[in-house]
Amino acid sequence: MIKGVIAEILAFLISFTSVSQIIGTTYKLDSIEIAQYDLPTTVTWYNAKRECKELGKGWRLPTKDELDEMYNNKDLIGNFVNTNYWSSTEYNSDYAWMQVFIYRSIAITLKEGHINARAVKTIK
Repeated sequence: MIKGVIAEILAFLISFTSVSQIIGTTYKLDSIEIAQYDLPTTVTWYNAKRECKELGKGWRLPTKDELDEMYNNKDLIGNFVNTNYWSSTEYNSDYAWMQVFIYRSIAITLKEGHINARAVKTIK
């Protein structure tokens, strides 16, 4: 029984550390709060949505428009890499919108592809 409780506490602490390391010191931009860091690995669109949600109440992928604003303010926000980022906006059942951070471009890609993701939260 004690070993089970200890295992649960350790799992919680590991999860909490990972979450706090991703969220870090947030940046506020208009009506969204932006996590300081990307998810730790590239992920499919489905996993990006799930992993952002698992960060806690209200965390999610940014919309296509929010992601474009994040690109426009990427130097102020910081910690972006020159690669592609998922948006939550679907194009159709197989494709979703992404932002290309190497240069300003918005494109669609297969949801099964593995690219970067940054979580956001709506400010109320």
